Amino acid sequence: MKRSFWNKPKKAAAVILSMLFLLGAAACEKEPEAPVETTSGTSSELTESTSLQGSITVPYTSLDSVNPFFADSLLNTSLTSLAFDALYYLDSGFTPVRLLAANETVTPQTIRVELLPDAVFSDGTPLTPADVIYSFRAAKTAPMYKTSLKNVASCEEAEGRAVVFTMSDPDVNACNLLTFPIVKTGTAEDEDSLPVGTGCYVFAKDELRLSFVANARRTLGVPSIGTVRLYDVTEASSLMHLLNTGEIDCYYTDLADGTAKRSYAGTGEVYLNNLVYLGVNADSYRLGTPDLRKAISAAISRSGVAQNAFLSHARSTLYPFNSSWDPLYASGDVPDARDSDPLGADAILKEMNAGTTGDTLHYTLVAREDLGFAANAAQQIARDLEAVNVDMQIRLLGEEDYKKALEEQAFDFYIGEIKLTKNMDLSAFFTPDGAAVYGMDLETLGVDEQYARYAAGEMELKDFLYAFSESMPFIPLVFRNGEFCYSNTVKSRVETTEERLFLNIADWQV
Repeated sequence: MKRSFWNKPKKAAAVILSMLFLLGAAACEKEPEAPVETTSGTSSELTESTSLQGSITVPYTSLDSVNPFFADSLLNTSLTSLAFDALYYLDSGFTPVRLLAANETVTPQTIRVELLPDAVFSDGTPLTPADVIYSFRAAKTAPMYKTSLKNVASCEEAEGRAVVFTMSDPDVNACNLLTFPIVKTGTAEDEDSLPVGTGCYVFAKDELRLSFVANARRTLGVPSIGTVRLYDVTEASSLMHLLNTGEIDCYYTDLADGTAKRSYAGTGEVYLNNLVYLGVNADSYRLGTPDLRKAISAAISRSGVAQNAFLSHARSTLYPFNSSWDPLYASGDVPDARDSDPLGADAILKEMNAGTTGDTLHYTLVAREDLGFAANAAQQIARDLEAVNVDMQIRLLGEEDYKKALEEQAFDFYIGEIKLTKNMDLSAFFTPDGAAVYGMDLETLGVDEQYARYAAGEMELKDFLYAFSESMPFIPLVFRNGEFCYSNTVKSRVETTEERLFLNIADWQV
């Protein structure tokens, strides 16, 4: 149950429930031995009215800042939602859910956001439009947010306790970008700052350690567990060991190294916006022909790639937008397509005197040898194409040689991965200086113009998807997942999203 800027009625309850479920756990019931200084007073001042007890332990690294506008490690950015709320967060369907936003008016060029009237920071001061503007300006240069916010030109105060965001270029999905943390003005100036937020927890520290204590002033609901302890680590490779030995209670990995380690602990899939795709060199033999690209696409089993190559840590996709994105199938008229259609692929190839009754087509596929998922996917794709008489020779390359091959277009196909921004921006594929235009001929594609019309609100989603399917400038394969690992002492179901990794931790039974 959740409420988005599309004003789905069921979303109203989830804004409150997600906060109540956010961060609390029942691990060891041990209070701090003495009050510690926090960013909003002392721990005793914040918790005495609720008599909060218990703690969990999560990893972080003291080698990186915990200020969300300076942090760039996965360990520390994973902690952001503990202390900070945003205007919105994205649920598992990549749909914005209101947190500090009370309402919004959306156009492709602007978003007017009204703030919750009673929201306060953990020190008791009210949230104001000036705080949102301060946070936006900090996020515009922050490692974790600057890429997503590059098209958001400005944030200004408006009447009615509101702010207005203006886009440089029209963007129908821009509301998805307003997920940066909101902090009190002046509290996030440098990497050593411990900013004041409105979240479930407040930074606390003594001479020996940094931790979080519950924010009893929280407008959206106070967590039931009093302390989140931070365990300082320096090597991510040790996290599974720390979890299995009970030093920490949970941790998150985005599986970026292309491998998944076996564990006796509990695990949960975290849906990411990381698109894995098959890039195509339009200058290679016949690959400038849309029908041949469509035939190659139809021959590939995405479910086989997801299950076999990615060990089920991925979701198959036929389109360049996230297969878990709510609007993708909301209208019910997305162009019909199958996971794989080898008979249809062979029929297209037959018209070209190729396929099982014609000539064998020979191509080279480039992939990273140091990323196990990608190397496995190359093998899976080669097997699928063999069934329609397409011979795919695989070249597994190290990172530098792989980059060189792409830059020199020394490939027919390549397996690539790109993390799309939260607004499903595809400009990396459809602009001349985009990060994923290798081998593409934008002058003859046409679909880049169709995408620009869609982003500006001038074309329906289903119409763009149809245009993409007819052109197939690159071949979407899967969207990759991350993994949330937790102690085997947790007996209940764990729910998590990339935006809120500890979504229902209040329900854990240990």
